[in-house]
Amino acid sequence: MNPRQFEEFVCEHFRQQGYETELTTYSNDYGIDGFAIKGKEKIAIQSKMYGHTTRKINRQTVMELHGAKDFFDCTKAVIATDGVFLPDALTVAEKLKIEILYINHLQPNKLKPSSTNKGDKNFEHIWENYIIPLQNKTLTRNNGETNQILKVDWSGIERLTSNGNKGKIKIEIFKQAVNKLLTDGSITRDYINQNYVGRASSGIILVLSQVPFFKLTDKPTGLKYEK
Repeated sequence: MNPRQFEEFVCEHFRQQGYETELTTYSNDYGIDGFAIKGKEKIAIQSKMYGHTTRKINRQTVMELHGAKDFFDCTKAVIATDGVFLPDALTVAEKLKIEILYINHLQPNKLKPSSTNKGDKNFEHIWENYIIPLQNKTLTRNNGETNQILKVDWSGIERLTSNGNKGKIKIEIFKQAVNKLLTDGSITRDYINQNYVGRASSGIILVLSQVPFFKLTDKPTGLKYEK
């Protein structure tokens, strides 16, 4: 199961409780993966499929969801996960009245088929078929600098740069970048820097340039989508 399927699984959980549900797109979702609506109740849902990774839900995630809930005039916010919360994240969730739904996704028979899993022009297919296979490979830029890809999963990429710095790039910025490429046809390093506090735009561009239909551009530095 990939993260989008997990989001669908969570929405199905709410549908079985009588809610009408709606998945958001990856662009401009403000951290909300879906809405569940019943009567005057409108729930902002964030789904985190972290159960098979070492990543844990932090307090920043909880606080951002609280702000997004108010922005979309929701009556409640829920974080649905198969993973683990950091202790301070639990404290913030209790203070802000963010509900936590621990959900077992190992019941795929409850899922309904979705068009999001078809074809090769969606984020999940690209990540699974072009990015995950980069694990244990070394990527080289035109200037000779390298990124060794230590680990790739559905939480992001762990890498080792030429100067020996080890770090992780979260999957969220890759989702945003890929969907902008598929929608707008191009993306720049400046756009990535403005939308990702990790300042890892060169690494993100290098990784995504391994996708056959994403080509490097110059002036400005970035990528373009060749259909």
